[in-house]
Amino acid sequence: MTDLPSHVKVVYGTDGQLTREAFQVANGMITVGTLHTVRLTGLKPGQRYQYRVVSTPVLELPSYWPKTGLESESETWSFTTFDSRKATATFASISDTHESVARIDTLMTRIDFSSLDFLVHTGDAFDGVTSEIQVWEKWLSPLIRTGIGHSTPLVFARGNHETRGPFSRELPRYVPVEEGRFFYARDIGPVHLLVIDTGEDKPDSTQVYAGLNRLEAYRAEELVWFKRHTSTAPRARSAPFRVAVMHQPTFGWGWPNSPASDSARAQWVAAANAAGVDLVIAGHTHRFSLTQPGTNGANYPVLVVGQDQVAKVHATATELRVQVIGKSGEEVTAFTLPVKRRR
Repeated sequence: MTDLPSHVKVVYGTDGQLTREAFQVANGMITVGTLHTVRLTGLKPGQRYQYRVVSTPVLELPSYWPKTGLESESETWSFTTFDSRKATATFASISDTHESVARIDTLMTRIDFSSLDFLVHTGDAFDGVTSEIQVWEKWLSPLIRTGIGHSTPLVFARGNHETRGPFSRELPRYVPVEEGRFFYARDIGPVHLLVIDTGEDKPDSTQVYAGLNRLEAYRAEELVWFKRHTSTAPRARSAPFRVAVMHQPTFGWGWPNSPASDSARAQWVAAANAAGVDLVIAGHTHRFSLTQPGTNGANYPVLVVGQDQVAKVHATATELRVQVIGKSGEEVTAFTLPVKRRR
């Protein structure tokens, strides 16, 4: 973000040689604005890159000879790209921070970011999304300041509270995803990560939404993607572990006494079984729970991370180790999942 309309570029490279440049371009024109997303291309898996952000104010934009101000440069930071060939994967998962900066600060102190490949937030970062200032001050800035910095990737699974509020429709611009949606997959070491958007916890017809939601159709589209992806993507079948992260446990559809909800949930569970999902990590209830395989038709455990807890996951080619700790650092649970023999 810039405080004046600007154009922005990222200069980046390896071994301290920042010889490549990337711009935000739309329809052949470099974008001028105050919110910027720059996509870097041609990156190699498992490579450490250094980068710097450069912004230039655009003071006037007539047809000819636009007037620009002086460049401003960030510090030089670095990141390492995901690599499916990596021997291990290590990540942490938190949930339901609900605009509490103090909660975020405490949770971040319980994580060793020096060994972390990425951080997962499984939704309900907000009570309702109301403004740009809120997005930064109550969520992104604390995560950056005390946790991920400018190097650790953030994986976000949208919660039901992120579908509410006057700024909720703008949220994708602040956590941009290459696919342009809140459901997708990533590969890091032995883990094939499935990021699921569980939508609202009430039907679209609920009066408080004034008929503005179409999340049931969106979720049906997501299920089609999930089935297709997990049956055709090579890594979805060959990775030692498939981990699904989401907000609502059991793939959402949380409203009770509804045959339509029960049917939709059963379809998701069946699809997850067919996909060979090894573990689901979720939030939503604000309380820790661990549901063992064989419950509600699921062939995998469902871990719900409490509001003031951190789940730490470490995967190798043969096992997936999970530990949940509380805000004071006490161990809540720990378990290990061995790799399954695939048919």
